[in-house]
Amino acid sequence: MSGEKKPVIGWIGLGMMGWPMARHMVQAGYDVRVFDLKPEVSQRFAGEIGGEVAPTLEALGAASDIVVTMLPDGKAARMALIDGADNASKGMKSGAVAIDMSSSEPTGTVELGAALKEKGIALCDAPVSGGTWRAEEGSLAIMLGGGDAAALDAAEAIMGPMSRVVIRTGPLGSGHAMKCLNNYLSAIALSATNEAILVGAKFGLDPSVMIDVINVSTGRSNNTETKFKPSVLTRKFDAGFATALMTKDVGIAAGLAEAQDQDMPILKLLTGIWRDFNEAHPGSDHSASIQYWEERNGEKLEPTKG
Repeated sequence: MSGEKKPVIGWIGLGMMGWPMARHMVQAGYDVRVFDLKPEVSQRFAGEIGGEVAPTLEALGAASDIVVTMLPDGKAARMALIDGADNASKGMKSGAVAIDMSSSEPTGTVELGAALKEKGIALCDAPVSGGTWRAEEGSLAIMLGGGDAAALDAAEAIMGPMSRVVIRTGPLGSGHAMKCLNNYLSAIALSATNEAILVGAKFGLDPSVMIDVINVSTGRSNNTETKFKPSVLTRKFDAGFATALMTKDVGIAAGLAEAQDQDMPILKLLTGIWRDFNEAHPGSDHSASIQYWEERNGEKLEPTKG
């Protein structure tokens, strides 16, 4: 209803994704309280974008109707919400909602939800897909899970400024399960395309022409359509998603399969490939992963013009 007062949003985490997402919330007219482990980042956000800096996580929780975490992983989210000496749940009122938008382990999310429920706080998981450019645009895809109907409604109601689509995935933890499985498929497609391009290039095919053909054929993927020409073939390696994060998400997917006593050989193989590349190229963008295959074969593609 247009006349309803917007909830106060507590936003924890102002990294490459969290900053633009929180910015959209401020620009949409929400009263946003921000907290980052680097106080200077919080101060810069408030100075450049708006919102109010929370001095502590407890103070952020006390001031907020909905607390959002956008952090590196589920352990960081749990520390911020309940485990840390200073945590948001110390201040949150009974009936408040927490939303973990980080890429977290599904089983850990279920455990966190049970711990918060004892304090009268409902948890939803709402990881995102689309990378930094979709975050900047406010056009992320959001996978929303949770077991409390009112909390799900409250969570979905605030997501418009950040997203182009919100899909309810099922019970608590299902959003995080869907996120890691989606990124596993993305990693598969990127890895297979890396191999195909190098095999074709050695035979004499032009990699740029290969991508043109793939993109009008059955082998196309988001990787070939949005990343290969601007980021991989130019060797800019700037698609905006860290190798470490892709490695983590593939590992979470493997852990989910293992926890369910499932034997997934491709997933196991891919987990090792991405772990090895991440260890060899710390700090890299995931679009640089073609170097894994180049280094194994003693070959290197010549860069194309962007």
